[in-house]
Formats: sequence, C-alpha cells, structure tokens
Amino acid sequence: MKPHKTILFIFSWLMPFIPVWSADFDSVTDAIDQIIYEELPEGTDIALMVYDLTNDTTLYAYRENVLCRPASVQKVVTTVSALSQLGPDYSFETVLRTRGTISADSILNGDLYLVGGLDPALNENELRSMVNDLKKAGIKRINGTLFADVSAMDSTYWASGWCWDDAPSSFQPYISPLMVHQGFVGIQVRPTSKGQAPEVVLFPSNNSIKVINRAKTQDSKQGALTITRDWMNNDNTIIVEGNCVRRESKELSVVGSADFTFSLFRQYLDETGISYGEYGWGTCPVMARDISVVSHSLQSIIKECLKESNNLFAEAVFLQTGRINQPKGVSFSSASKFMQNFVGRKFGMVSSSYNIVDGCGLSMYDMCSPKFMVNMLGYIYRDNTIYPTFYKSLPISGVDGTLKSRLSDKTTLNKVHAKTGSVTGACTLAGYIHTADGRDLAFCIMNEGALKMAPSRKIQDKICTYLCELGL
Repeated sequence: MKPHKTILFIFSWLMPFIPVWSADFDSVTDAIDQIIYEELPEGTDIALMVYDLTNDTTLYAYRENVLCRPASVQKVVTTVSALSQLGPDYSFETVLRTRGTISADSILNGDLYLVGGLDPALNENELRSMVNDLKKAGIKRINGTLFADVSAMDSTYWASGWCWDDAPSSFQPYISPLMVHQGFVGIQVRPTSKGQAPEVVLFPSNNSIKVINRAKTQDSKQGALTITRDWMNNDNTIIVEGNCVRRESKELSVVGSADFTFSLFRQYLDETGISYGEYGWGTCPVMARDISVVSHSLQSIIKECLKESNNLFAEAVFLQTGRINQPKGVSFSSASKFMQNFVGRKFGMVSSSYNIVDGCGLSMYDMCSPKFMVNMLGYIYRDNTIYPTFYKSLPISGVDGTLKSRLSDKTTLNKVHAKTGSVTGACTLAGYIHTADGRDLAFCIMNEGALKMAPSRKIQDKICTYLCELGL
C-alpha cells in the first residue's frame, strides 16, 4: 500500500509551479509521500513517523500505529530501559570469591568460586588476569573445590522466537552468566604446501574444542572451503572441508558458553602452575570475599550494543535489567515479563502497541509501532540524566557504527544519530535528526516485506536526507 496515489500524481505534475515554503506538516507530508510513491520496492510496505522535538509537533505519520518487527531497533527499547532502571553508572562484574584462608605454604584452604555476572565483554586476557591475581595473592594450590557459579540465570540460552538454524552463527550466541570472547570462537584456516592439510588456528586458543580438518591446500577437486561446527548435533566440534587457496576466517558460536569459559579458566590455572582438585558447578555463599574482579560499565556495553548492533551485549543488558527484582536466576521469560510491565509503567506506553520478547530483536515475536518507538525516543530526549549516554552511543551517519557508510553527504554527515535494524522481512531505522534550520527530530521508519535490504535502506536514506535539509 502506497499513500495518496492520486494526490501524489497531481502533486508531481504541479511541483515545478509550486513555490518553496517553510516546512510545515502539509509540505513535509507531500514530500515524504512522493519519496514513498517513487521509491518503495514492489511487494513491500512501510510505516513511519517523524516528530519535531523542538516544536513539540508531529511532522509526518503514515501507518504509525501498525505493529511491525523492529529487528535491531529493539535495542533502543532495551538500552533506554536499562539506563532508566540501572542508571548510567551500573557495572557488569565477573568475580573470583572464597571463604577460605591462604596458609603460609601458599595453599588456599577452602572452595574457590568463579561467579558469572552476565558480562558480555569478558575476554580471555581478563580471564588470565584473574588467574594472575590468584598467583599475586600467593596461591599455588586450591585445597577445596573449584566452582563455576552461573546462578544469575536459568539454563535457557535463547529467547523465544529465535531461529534454530542460526545456531552456528556468532550473531546468535548461547547466552550464559559466563561468556568469554562474546560466546564465540574465531577460526582461521591458513594454506600450507599444495595437497597438504591447511593449518587451523582457534581464537582464543583452547584445549576443549576439537577440530576435524578434511581440507586440502590448492586442490580444486575438494570444492569450496567450508568452516562450520557440528551444530546439528549441538556439538562444538569444528569441521573444515574443501579447497584452501587463501587465508580464510570465520566466527562460530560456542555451545555452552559457560562450559567453555570454565574450561578456559582451568586451562589458565594449569598454565600458571596453580593446582586444584575437584571442580564443578555451585552457588557462591553470601559471605564470601572477593579475590579478583573484572568489570565493564553499562555505558561501554550500551555503546557496543547500539553502534555495532551486538546481539550478545543487548541480551546481557536485557537480562541484567530484568534480573534486578529476581530473587533467583533471571530467565528470558521473566525478563520479558518485567520489561513489558516496566516499559508500560515507566514510559506510559499502551501495552497493545508493543510486545517485548528479547533484547536484540532476533525474536520473531518482537513487535512495536513507529509511534511507540518515537514516543520512547521523545521520552529519553527529555531526560537529561540518561540522554547524553544514549545519544552518543547511537551510530552516527557517515562517521561510525552501522551508519558509517550511509548518509555521508555534506548535508547528512553527522546529522543522523540512529539505530539500524535488519532481519529477513524487516528493515528499520530509528533515532534523531538535526535539521539544517536547527531543529531536533525523532523518527522511526519500518519497512516490511524486505527480502533485500538495499532498496529499503535507499528509501530510508532519501527520507532522512530530505529531513536533514529542512530549512535550507
């Protein structure tokens, strides 16, 4: 459905004879209607809303109450809610804790707990640093059980509505309270001598993931090089097959990110010469003391979540926000219920205008309308305690993040701060525009039926360009 077809035809015919007036609702409506009529890909539809935050008035609205899949624009809801609930100064922590004592002969007499805090930014170097902190504390042996504490979350690792066949993709990680290296492993395949097996290197280097290498170097009979894991059997075994003619890399999700993190931690203990006996899973006692802490600020997590559209970071923020009022481990279900109620209560949203299932927008059941999203953007725009953090975390047109290569002309460069979104069937863009005449706009564009992203992004960029030029 395209807006006002007859009106647009007449408008197009008369356009050369109409003088240019200052932008008001009618002229903006005519101009955007014309863009939609000319550029909307056949078989797709669009819903959008533009609000003038400076003058507190609606500039454009078309199907603004229609529920659409937000894709990664869902991350706006997640981060705005987290900033409102947790505050900009909140931090994610991974902690080594114990109730034991260190004897004169360098033995920790007591259990040691690696406590996961849903930190998506935990990396292998920081995991090594925690082991080094044990060494600095004078510990050479753990005379007790080594535990991994993942009680911050239940055992469900995906949200409802995620696609099972995306399992090996790094953009759909297995979520847990302990997630080193963002829940994925990097694989690099390097050619060797002709006819020989190529070299396969894993990042981070580890002893727990098996590699089956059936590939050959420069052997065209082998077919194209493929790098995958045995995801059909929910197994972490990496399988490399085909013809390797150049260095190639891939990132694959790790089944059981907590298991992988705990295994890597034990590997680092072995490499450092710190011995231990039994190990397993357990909940850390309340009165235990900290030996080592790795933390990352909510602000840094949100920046990665929005600018680079990182799904793992979004889900960690989503679960952490829902976890605040949970006496037991959070689940996707409980976080979804909390967020659905919180958004309605905090921002005054009507529940029929949105459905929140996850934090990143991968779920097929996430729904919202352009009006809902614009209202969210308007709310945070007026909240000086959290708006600066949110605004500077958004991708900037022609500058960084997922907008680095879009809207880079001189009239749009650095004028659009917005979140992108794309899944099969939906292409979205929502955020803020600073116009040529100094106004701030909030907007949301939601393309439906988009099997290819480029045509939908083209119409989004044309609308944003027009809005940026208002006042020229």
